[in-house]
Amino acid sequence: MIRAALLATLALRVADALERNLLGRPPIYDVDAMGRRLFGSARAGRTLRWVYGPALAVTQKTLRLPPLFFGPAIALAELLAMPRVGATPPVRRWRRAEVPLLFAHATFFALAVDLL
Repeated sequence: MIRAALLATLALRVADALERNLLGRPPIYDVDAMGRRLFGSARAGRTLRWVYGPALAVTQKTLRLPPLFFGPAIALAELLAMPRVGATPPVRRWRRAEVPLLFAHATFFALAVDLL
């Protein structure tokens, strides 16, 4: 279970690269940008991912949640929480493509957890 959690978190780098290519810049929810906003350090954002990602993966595996349910649920929770805690600007300032990309990002992660 821990192996799948770590590999799925590592796989998010692939999603990050695809999102940057599609948008022509990092998405508003980029892990480095959120680290800078929350803690003044991009490194802190990456560290947070390595705590948060495996914790979500273990939760998904333990509760046996289907990835096509859990991924969108993560995205919805993040969409509501990230602006409130200051990790991202308000959703109204996001580019149109960033909301569906966040759902794709979280679902990619949940599918990776399920497949690994």
